[in-house]
Amino acid sequence: MGLMIETNENLNDGRVAEVAAGWFVRLQGEVATADDWLAFELWLQASSEHAQAYERLEGLWIDLEYASLAKDLEGRPITAARQRPGHRRASRAVRRRVWMGAISAIAASVAVAVGVGVWSAGIATQTYQTPAGRTQDITLADGTRIQMNAASKITVSLGRDARRVQMADAEAVFDVTHDARRPFLISVGDQQVRVVGTEFNLRHRADLVDLTVRRGVVEVRPANALDATPRRVAVGQELTHSTGDRSSFLRVSDPDQVFAWTHGQLIYRDQPLLDVAADLSRRFATPVRTADAQAAALRFSGVLVTDNEPDVLRRLEAFAPVRVERVGAEIILHHR
Repeated sequence: MGLMIETNENLNDGRVAEVAAGWFVRLQGEVATADDWLAFELWLQASSEHAQAYERLEGLWIDLEYASLAKDLEGRPITAARQRPGHRRASRAVRRRVWMGAISAIAASVAVAVGVGVWSAGIATQTYQTPAGRTQDITLADGTRIQMNAASKITVSLGRDARRVQMADAEAVFDVTHDARRPFLISVGDQQVRVVGTEFNLRHRADLVDLTVRRGVVEVRPANALDATPRRVAVGQELTHSTGDRSSFLRVSDPDQVFAWTHGQLIYRDQPLLDVAADLSRRFATPVRTADAQAAALRFSGVLVTDNEPDVLRRLEAFAPVRVERVGAEIILHHR
């Protein structure tokens, strides 16, 4: 009977794969913190072997997700998925637990060496646009999920080396599928957003870019200086940037407040009525505007449940010193 000798190289590969699996399972969970993500980045940068081991795991994850996604969507179009958000999150959570258990077990015993070419086809470009009053849920071919708010437009290109999104006037929640070999890049205003692997809300209205992260870390840099040191936005942080400004503002934020629109709520904390009118104009088909500068500057705090336009306007009148007037095909908000 022959004797199998395990070399130091094999042992090292196994240990690195096991650590990579630990990071993968931890970061895919719901309790990963900003410190976890920053520590993970340092571990990746410490050795090229670390990055390679993690990429192998991501490749396995994508293969398993793809197989499950194909089964879930058999006989249905991949885009514009209509599943209820709560059900979708629950089914993904169950599937993640199963796959992560498998990945952890595999990586703990052997240095995983699998390749993936599922999404290596040529560039496929698709434009998605929602009218005022309508939102849309989209699942891209790589498994990335996008929830588009009303009155939004984005263009998606899935290429061999990168996945790119051109964001016009829009707001959307992105839940990006991991693929270390094909970064997810979003051009928005005069900035480029690079996704490390995360869930975030990105809003581009007029000249203002607003980014809030709920899971993971997102990198932001000027579109005309892609070699510049990126600004990192972590869990529970919000970055705002005005087109043309040389700097951005980073602050602590409540993701639940920002993501509330995906559940039919608009949450405001000391925000001008001008912003409320703009949001309502997109949420419903009838345009809403403020009557004058005094009304536009009025500060509003509260929660508006956007079930239907008449009830929303009635609640707004009850919560704030506002009088609602219907004139022709528009709604005007006056300071009361």
